[in-house]
Amino acid sequence: MNESTALDKKYTDFIDGLINQVAPLLPEDVNELQKNYLVKNMKKSAVLLAGSMQDDDEFKRLDFEAQCFYIQVFAEWSFHKEIDLFRSGIPPKYWKVVMQKIWFATWEVMYACVKNDASEAVVLSLVQRFINRTYNDAVDELKEQQLIDEEIEEKAKEQSNISVMAQELKIERKVNYKIKMFIVRFILALIIGAIVAFVILKFKIVGLATILSILLVYHFVPVKNED
Repeated sequence: MNESTALDKKYTDFIDGLINQVAPLLPEDVNELQKNYLVKNMKKSAVLLAGSMQDDDEFKRLDFEAQCFYIQVFAEWSFHKEIDLFRSGIPPKYWKVVMQKIWFATWEVMYACVKNDASEAVVLSLVQRFINRTYNDAVDELKEQQLIDEEIEEKAKEQSNISVMAQELKIERKVNYKIKMFIVRFILALIIGAIVAFVILKFKIVGLATILSILLVYHFVPVKNED
């Protein structure tokens, strides 16, 4: 990727928007120094990519929306792999080396995808595969050069912030669903309760009131144990 001296404002606006979306997603174990480091690198790498797109004939064939897709994929993977490095135990002085390998590999696979008119699904799959492979190869190189030990090597390869976030999202959706169902049952219980009270006061029909009360319990209490 080549650094661009005059990046079109539409790119910088899009990248700034991405950064603003990402900042609130940083996990609690990322400290302020790491946050600033991540945001700076993420923005710098995305700007370099956008600048290269302006100068490359293959990427210039794409419309702005399609270019933004590649920028977003690139930036989001930078986000995840930086966090993996923070948690890896690898000394900070080697983070830049690892990320540069990842950025270069990502550019190459994206370029190949654009040149071959790959679909977004194919792009996402290939980018993920090559980034993970490059990250692990970079960790192997650090171990071979005796810059990290086996314990750090193993810990580094276990990191996957994207998997952690996916699991957290799954749990959040599950909790939100249970809360939603509880609210629905609660509102339904209030409605049926109001009907029961109305029937009792208006018609004095004990049998019907009993039936409605049973319905109240049936709808308010879950009939099965949800996982």
